Amino acid sequence: MRAAERDVLLFILAVSAGSADGWSYFGLGHSFVANMTGNTVLLGISVFQRNGDLLHPAVSLLGYAIGVAVASLITRRMGSGVVWSKAISWTLLVEACLMAGAQAGWMRTHRAASLPQGAGALSADLLLACVALAIGLQSGAMLQLKIPGVVTTYITGTWTTLMRGLVRLLVGQVPTRSTEESQFEGRLLMQAGILAVYFVSALLTGLLFRYLPLAVGALPTLCVLSVCGYSAFRCGEDRDCATE
Repeated sequence: MRAAERDVLLFILAVSAGSADGWSYFGLGHSFVANMTGNTVLLGISVFQRNGDLLHPAVSLLGYAIGVAVASLITRRMGSGVVWSKAISWTLLVEACLMAGAQAGWMRTHRAASLPQGAGALSADLLLACVALAIGLQSGAMLQLKIPGVVTTYITGTWTTLMRGLVRLLVGQVPTRSTEESQFEGRLLMQAGILAVYFVSALLTGLLFRYLPLAVGALPTLCVLSVCGYSAFRCGEDRDCATE
């Protein structure tokens, strides 16, 4: 698999993460499945709030943490310089299955013109845990790619490294060698692209909530399935899935 192909797959995975975050916040208990900074804040301020919601951010944090741990175990033997690996594809397959199961549960518990909160708290909590686990798997797998400043779910970090890079570019603190300069500028474009598609995915999720709520979970599910399918096909052609 080429680096350019990998980058396209990362954009698609960013869409899945952004959509899943919108899905969980507006449909599964006002907590996030990718934004763990937000969940940590929500959990903290809920402690001393009347009727504070401790459960949902805690469920998200736990599910995400377990997902990252599992993905780290699956992909732990990935060597340096590898563009993609079969272990990552397997991890994304598990994520896709979890997403598909959550979407099926969402459709089952959804009632006409209502969100799952009205279909039973236990069902919504289970769906939240399932989606958080899935996004944790994605995060753990993407970390193994070791692309500086680019993680499909860690948007705060992407914003930080992008702004730092832009400042370095403006003040002239960029690598002097042409190859390193090209890589530096390429990473900035990659980071900006990840942020853009993440935002667009949130817009699309809001659109689905308004006009086709039954299909809200289909967007992140289809994104992960498409990445999983393509990567599995390409890794089948390239046994090592290694860089050129």
